[in-house]
Amino acid sequence: YLTMSHLLVIDAHAVIHRAYHSIPPSLTYNGQVVNALYGFYSMFLSTVDQLKPKYVVVCMDSPGPTFRDKEYMAYRAQRRPADQDLVKQFPLVKQSLENSAIPLFIMGGYEADDLIATVALQASKQNSISTVTVLTGDKDLMQLVNQKVQLLMPVRGLSQTKTYSIDDVTQRLGVKPDQVVDLKALMGDPSDNYPGVKGVGPKIATSLLEKYENLDSVYQHLDEIKENLRQKLETDKDNAYLSQKLAQLVYDAPIELSLDSALWNQDKQDNLLNIFKSFNFKSLASRLQNKNKNQSKSQPINPQQSLF
Repeated sequence: YLTMSHLLVIDAHAVIHRAYHSIPPSLTYNGQVVNALYGFYSMFLSTVDQLKPKYVVVCMDSPGPTFRDKEYMAYRAQRRPADQDLVKQFPLVKQSLENSAIPLFIMGGYEADDLIATVALQASKQNSISTVTVLTGDKDLMQLVNQKVQLLMPVRGLSQTKTYSIDDVTQRLGVKPDQVVDLKALMGDPSDNYPGVKGVGPKIATSLLEKYENLDSVYQHLDEIKENLRQKLETDKDNAYLSQKLAQLVYDAPIELSLDSALWNQDKQDNLLNIFKSFNFKSLASRLQNKNKNQSKSQPINPQQSLF
């Protein structure tokens, strides 16, 4: 008899960024700003409290170029460099996760998104896993959503979240999760600087995919498409396929999910408690201690409730 269990995958970069912009930078430890570190773990605790997962892993971007930068020189070229106070906190999160023994996936040449996709696929193939929830603020990951994989996305600051199932993705983007990559291929993505097809916005892109299902099929039916739009599609065909390649997540990054090491257990909670105490995060420490006291009579969190 298998008890079905829940895996939580945390997109560290997305959560750290959001935490940094949601919590005042006046939170310091030994003269260093630690608001993002604090916020990351605040969100971590709330999510664990809300979902009660059996397993928890974290994925993180590594510094340096990825295969997407090699593929397309202008990839993310227009992004402003991140604040130094934020950049300095990434190693703190990394170090604290390593010290806590929570599995952290980070690999040169790959983005966290690719590692998340790989972990989600490996977990989906395990019969003992009933649900994979990815905590992220990144819409790119909507392409992962299926019967077993859902996203948990912050709605406002860190305090409200929304779960995205297949229907929620369709409602939000106008296409099914398995069409998200082709949607980005057609309309591009300013935040990642994907070119897409010039002059094709969300409305045209979604109506093309509604009719033709995918990018290949759009290009196979060009003769049915009005001349003005057909010309745009013909002119930017290479850019559409380049954008598709950039938007497509990798499902076979060379990492291995071990459920044994991902088990969310008392040892990891004790490790985190020591880390919180070492940074003088009193409220996080007491939340973790209270959580353990209340474990027997725990209540699921109300999603409208503030996390602070």
